[in-house]
Amino acid sequence: MKTIEIGLLSAVITAAWKLIEAGAAYKNEAFSLRQLLARKVPINFHGKYRWQHLPMSFLNNWAASWEDMFIFPVINALVIPFLWPMTGWQWKYPTCFIIGLAASTIFHRAWWGHDEHLGHIFAGWGSGRRNRFYKDLTSAGYLHFWFMAIQVAIMLAYAFTPMPEARVFWAGILLMIFVAVQNVQAVMIQKGFWPKLFFIGAVQIVAIWSITIIKML
Repeated sequence: MKTIEIGLLSAVITAAWKLIEAGAAYKNEAFSLRQLLARKVPINFHGKYRWQHLPMSFLNNWAASWEDMFIFPVINALVIPFLWPMTGWQWKYPTCFIIGLAASTIFHRAWWGHDEHLGHIFAGWGSGRRNRFYKDLTSAGYLHFWFMAIQVAIMLAYAFTPMPEARVFWAGILLMIFVAVQNVQAVMIQKGFWPKLFFIGAVQIVAIWSITIIKML
């Protein structure tokens, strides 16, 4: 397959995955805040403003829905053609996937049990949380779990794979946008701790551009 064909196929598969996840969220009655309110998912407005600590329906969980749906298809179209075919350094790919799976497990486990994460990933505790986070995941939550594991693996492989400077530059721009929006949501809106927003975001952006500059040299 040609580079452009692999890129387009990567973008289509990535976007289709998120559309399927959106459909699963709708079926779980966790697509919108209105659906969550109808299901009486608890909403604890313990922030200063009413828009803080909302349960994360698919529509208002920007980082896990809209950014995944619109940013990562483009990033994958840019980088995956240079990860395929898998020639040389064969151990890199399974290692990246294992790390991606571990990262997704750690993050989903950390999100579990917090009211502001109730939504399309954890739709509600019902009579109480179960004793394993993966037992409380919705079907959309499982799709997000595996999406994150695979996407982290792709980004790790990208970090160690040479590719044209223009693609590296635009991947860096898109990743910077992703972490900026992600931190506005996760740190400021969900947690309400805006002073941490700038420090965490700055560290992530510095890391992204350090890798980007090294790859472009």
